[in-house]
Amino acid sequence: MDSLRYLWKPFVSYGQERRLKKNEILFQQGERGKGFYYLKDGKINLTFVSSQGAERIVDFLFPGFLTGEPGLREDPFFTTAILEEDSILYFFSEESFRNICKDHPEAANIYMSSLIQKIRLLNETISIIHRPLEYQMAHFIHKLYYKFEDSIIPISQTSLARYIGTSRISVYKVLKDWIKEECIEISHRTIKVHDINKIKSILNGTKQL
Repeated sequence: MDSLRYLWKPFVSYGQERRLKKNEILFQQGERGKGFYYLKDGKINLTFVSSQGAERIVDFLFPGFLTGEPGLREDPFFTTAILEEDSILYFFSEESFRNICKDHPEAANIYMSSLIQKIRLLNETISIIHRPLEYQMAHFIHKLYYKFEDSIIPISQTSLARYIGTSRISVYKVLKDWIKEECIEISHRTIKVHDINKIKSILNGTKQL
């Protein structure tokens, strides 16, 4: 799986730097923007509210990725973006995007790939809401493992519980089983994956009981 991380970094000089504080809202689900963003430093939670009114985290944005892509065409945002920590972003308007594409034609493909990835992510998240807890956790860990191309995933048990929409205790019970199986280890706000194939076996329904 090809990672889009840092592919937009060469174009930050075309954008406008913005510094936001923890808990600030970058954009809200349903509102229309005037452009999109690149996260240079910090962390963002992306939340989604279903038609039934249930809210849950659908993704965590770390430095090197785009967010708010629908805003380029003034389409409604899919999610709400909330700063989990003080962050530095770059804002790109439609005009700045045109200038980038004029000088660097490959930028259009990076933008479109990022937009498509976000749409797929949201659809996948919605589709597994009613799957067993362990499956949902495996799906998310598997996604982050390849997203960051690293076995060490910077996520806390509390954040993972918010993504699943369950309690931290329930999440810990599953993680504890995975630790016994030597699949992962956990430390302060990180999960280290030792055996991604065991995570895959949960998703494929081939896990040995």
